[in-house]
Amino acid sequence: MIKNSLYTFGKWFDQPGLIKALNKKMPVMLTVGALSLGLYDTFKTEKEQRNKKLIKNISILSLTVSSALFATRGLKLFGKQIFEGIGHVHNCKHGVNEVLKTLKKDNLSNSNLIKSIEKIRDDKYISLKEVKNIKANLENIFGNKKAIDKVITTPHTHGFKDSIKEMLHLSYIGLVPVIGGISGGIIGDFLTEKKWKEKVPDKIKEGFYQYASNIFLCNVGAGSALGLMELLNVQSKGKKLLAAMSGVLGVGILGGSQIANYIGKKVINPIFERPPNIKPESYHNHSKLNSIKHLNDERHPEMLDVSLHLDDIASIGFLSGLKWIAPALPLFYSISAYRSGIGYRNGHSHKNK
Repeated sequence: MIKNSLYTFGKWFDQPGLIKALNKKMPVMLTVGALSLGLYDTFKTEKEQRNKKLIKNISILSLTVSSALFATRGLKLFGKQIFEGIGHVHNCKHGVNEVLKTLKKDNLSNSNLIKSIEKIRDDKYISLKEVKNIKANLENIFGNKKAIDKVITTPHTHGFKDSIKEMLHLSYIGLVPVIGGISGGIIGDFLTEKKWKEKVPDKIKEGFYQYASNIFLCNVGAGSALGLMELLNVQSKGKKLLAAMSGVLGVGILGGSQIANYIGKKVINPIFERPPNIKPESYHNHSKLNSIKHLNDERHPEMLDVSLHLDDIASIGFLSGLKWIAPALPLFYSISAYRSGIGYRNGHSHKNK
């Protein structure tokens, strides 16, 4: 009973009309959210600093939102695809048309059922009640519990190479909003601060931390696990989901922060913090913050970082073929991009809490 209800609920989520509606509303939702955050952050600042804060927030949030939407929705100019996003989902019409043809030809069903299926064909939204009705009727008519798969297609799985390819594509797309956030932060500081260059390192460090810990490494874990399942010819969706979650847990959540901080200290910190008379290969001997012992002094995980791993669950679903998740990805990426733009650091040697 529970399994059947979850299956029906999943079909409701998979319908192209819902994906189309989410795609249409996401720019408005992101804009309203960014505007609310910007106004709140501005008015909680001391009065004499509000103008500067407003300019910074406009710069960071505008580039954060626009880059997140650009990355996930893609860019098309003069009919040519310049950049391929992930927000558009094609629903195969062959199965829908086949079912409608059979129903109308043999007069096997009522007009309400046909109208609901025609709405799916036309990418219009249908309610959960309509999905239940379609499933029950098609099951009785065709004698197949999964006859609804012809109407609302089941997401296809990928081979090992395709899983890795999609993982890399998703990671590439996640990089764009982070770069947008960093750029917005630098521009905002340039317009309001004399010593704006001094704040650039923190933005780049946080950008790398967000991308490596919250986006790339988790995608690597999920994509690799799913690819391995395909390589081993594992067909169970439950086993694939558990494998992907294990990949995210092991590579991303547990190890992501440590790996990101280690690379940051060994590669990024020397670029910005190395004294001019110290050679890069000798930097680790002269920097307390660069030692393994103080790995998390500058940036340690916190509750919001953990909650950001919700996008990893979204990534797992997307890599598994659940394309309805794609419209929500700009929201998750925007949070990482915004934190990169403000150069968030939570170590004891930094004031930016």
